[in-house]
Amino acid sequence: MPHSIQIPRLGWSMEQGTFVGWLKQSGDNVQPGEPLFTLEGEKAIQEIEAVDAGTLHFAATNPAEGDIVAVGAVIGYLLAVGETAPPIPPRQTPSTPTPQIATVPCSPGSGPQPVPPRPLADGRNADAFAPPASPAVRRLARQLGVDLTPLTSSGRISEADVCRRYLQSRGEFLPHVTESNPISRAVPASRTTDVPRRNRDLPVISPRAARTAARLGVDWTRLPGTGAQGRIRERDVLAVADNTVARPFTTSAAAHTIPMTPLRRTIANRMVASLQQTAPVTLTAQIEVTSLIEFREQLKRSGESLIPSITDAFVKLVAIALKEHPTLNARWRDDAIELLDEVHIGIAVDTNDGLLVPVVRDAHRQSLFEIARQSRELIEKTRARRLTTHDLQGGTFTITNLGSLGIDAFTPIINFPETAILGLGRIQPRSAFALEDSAPQPRSPNQQVMMLSLTFDHRVLDGAPAARFLQTLARLVATDSQSLFEPASPASHR
Repeated sequence: MPHSIQIPRLGWSMEQGTFVGWLKQSGDNVQPGEPLFTLEGEKAIQEIEAVDAGTLHFAATNPAEGDIVAVGAVIGYLLAVGETAPPIPPRQTPSTPTPQIATVPCSPGSGPQPVPPRPLADGRNADAFAPPASPAVRRLARQLGVDLTPLTSSGRISEADVCRRYLQSRGEFLPHVTESNPISRAVPASRTTDVPRRNRDLPVISPRAARTAARLGVDWTRLPGTGAQGRIRERDVLAVADNTVARPFTTSAAAHTIPMTPLRRTIANRMVASLQQTAPVTLTAQIEVTSLIEFREQLKRSGESLIPSITDAFVKLVAIALKEHPTLNARWRDDAIELLDEVHIGIAVDTNDGLLVPVVRDAHRQSLFEIARQSRELIEKTRARRLTTHDLQGGTFTITNLGSLGIDAFTPIINFPETAILGLGRIQPRSAFALEDSAPQPRSPNQQVMMLSLTFDHRVLDGAPAARFLQTLARLVATDSQSLFEPASPASHR
């Protein structure tokens, strides 16, 4: 029987991806393990290999390069000799983030009317191909007679999308409900029908109060009621509206809207998850890096072809320091703190599409020049969007460098589930004299310093151990820089 070729899930939260292109021609013979097509997931572009053998069959324009494809969608088949390919299902993907206006037949004063199934050209029920929505949203749509199939959204359809469509069909609207400022539980307005109750945890509200809340854009799910047994009455809604949304709502029109890419959405989700699931604290310290700069300049003058960057040097120094301070190379678990033996350090790379963090593996076992070679390859792959999922996974500590942009100190966000992240600031000269213990101490006129910003999870360790980690880094920079920058052997350059 024909073997279907489906869009795989490249990450646990991935719902859709961007089709980059086929790597084979329709009609080619394919063996298991051969790359079939290229798919862009949440963070990386990855070659997808064949699982079965057969003759490749796909439609010339389904999908096309750059198309958004849902996880699980069938895009082709692998056929045995003499087999006929089944029809390839048409793509069902969002085309615009703005929901379309409903055309639900509803006379004034009547309740919601059920929407009959909308057949596709081949006779199948279009409801089977409705966009992603939770069971609660689908239940609400059925209660209001709203057809989900024509609805489009940048992600899963929300209750606000369903209510907006229902009200638009009646010539009404929901104030304050926008894609950037949705109501958490929107209630449809109706002048003659009761609002259906969907969740047992919602407070009790009178139908009149619910209609008023929907008309004024008030989220009634968090209102205290003054009626019997806490029932929310219309006066409760109006009291809140007088203080919040009673005034006309106006806003400047957006000059330009930037579509939300899968990568930007993933970055946003991970940043928020980090702040919600850690207890972040940031320490800053100024350290002297004169010897580090001098030995690096000497290496440049020696004619070496591979010059490790400042970030490369700190990858090696941090790997050494983590062996002395293992609690920063750890992960929090509900019942324990896991100390990790391996040191895999992520390096934050800025790209036109967003921030990516490829991982330098086994940094504690590699020389500085091996780290430099690996990081250079990773950075090139990152900016060409050729990273694999493996390149982005398994990090135990992260380093981010904003020094080249003139930043001294900042508050980096932990790359969860890691325990800490180190931010590197700009390198600048310090005054020839500085006060220590109220007495002037002579300094080298060429002394160079930089700021380190360490954000750590206070659940895993306290401030004093984190401060001692920064002290260790300062000591290593001062004492180990020369050995780090000793010229590499020829084997290190291969």
